[in-house]
Amino acid sequence: MSIEPERSVAETTLIMVDDNVDEIFLTRRQIRRDGIVNRFVSEKKPERLFETLDDLVRMGIEKNSFLILLDVNMPRHDGFELLTKIRQHPDYNDVPVLMFSASDDEEDIFRSFEAGSNGYIVKPFQSDEFFAAVRNIPQVKKQLVQ
Repeated sequence: MSIEPERSVAETTLIMVDDNVDEIFLTRRQIRRDGIVNRFVSEKKPERLFETLDDLVRMGIEKNSFLILLDVNMPRHDGFELLTKIRQHPDYNDVPVLMFSASDDEEDIFRSFEAGSNGYIVKPFQSDEFFAAVRNIPQVKKQLVQ
């Protein structure tokens, strides 16, 4: 049994998937202001997520630094469907994914965990909520494996 060393959130490469440019801008500003992560990448076209991840790997960014922040409600793409594709992808199925939405509907939250998310954040979210969700990822990953 190996214990993974705890990684600083600041070492994380946050990949935000959201088709709303304003939401990306506000989140990037908040995250940078609060010093949450060093690398922030946004993808406005959910269908391009895997290309973006591949590009990051080709640039030498380690996959184990990735954390995907995935919007649940996008007009042309459903975040739950994209999460399912992530969990089925041979290279990226173990990348932590935090779902976020303006909805605090328990059904959406349950559905996100059922689909394999590592956390669910209701927006607008505060830094402490983000940190709490990130800190919870190891426990969620362990539960998903069992």
